[in-house]
Amino acid sequence: MNVFVTGAGGYIGGSVAAGLIKRGHMVIGLTRTAVGAEQLKSYAIDPLIGNLDDSGLLKREASVADMVSDTANADHRGAVKALNSALSHSEKKELD
Repeated sequence: MNVFVTGAGGYIGGSVAAGLIKRGHMVIGLTRTAVGAEQLKSYAIDPLIGNLDDSGLLKREASVADMVSDTANADHRGAVKALNSALSHSEKKELD
């Protein structure tokens, strides 16, 4: 399964990403910097440089991923709206 994880370089996102990789999933991790991208690569996470303000990027990645885990900032209204917008018209379901 291809999983898009925001905040993959952080404590929570990194733990989520590591658990997914351990279970055999491919993880694309959003990071803001080239340094962050190199760190993600060292953990077998496919880095994507961008930020939560780029709604087009978030919508695109959410649309093509099999699953999305938003661990970056639940209070970032723009990111939540972009991800919800991309996922609301998909066949993807929320986990209980």
